[in-house]
Amino acid sequence: MLKNYFFLFLFLKAFIANNYLSAEPFVVLQYNNASEFSDRSNEFAQDPDYFNKHRILPGESLNLIIEKYYDGSGLNTSFLQLAIVSLNKHAFRNKNINYMIADKTIHLPSINQISKLMKGIDFELDEQLNYKQNNIYYFGG
Repeated sequence: MLKNYFFLFLFLKAFIANNYLSAEPFVVLQYNNASEFSDRSNEFAQDPDYFNKHRILPGESLNLIIEKYYDGSGLNTSFLQLAIVSLNKHAFRNKNINYMIADKTIHLPSINQISKLMKGIDFELDEQLNYKQNNIYYFGG
């Protein structure tokens, strides 16, 4: 009698396991492109792909330019200085933030461009990404 219960238990276990093994998971993940800075009023913070250009005026400093464009974004000024100098070597003598060349146009990078720069990923300065897909789908087991 105990032997029959044991075989019934194994049969049910195998039957249930077969149903679970043949099922494929379907997972939908929400992809949110919003930045953690998106609640701030600055354009750079609201859109992580937003970038701008600026023509250096005589007597301007890099800190004044950063304050004008990035004020309220929450981004670290030191990182911004490094990113701007790295992307605009033509506008800085000896890569020094204190030696900007007047009448040069500089690229003010987006949050995503700064991130790519820090990770060593190549990108075009005028590249703007549009994420039209808001979901990531995963099929399989």
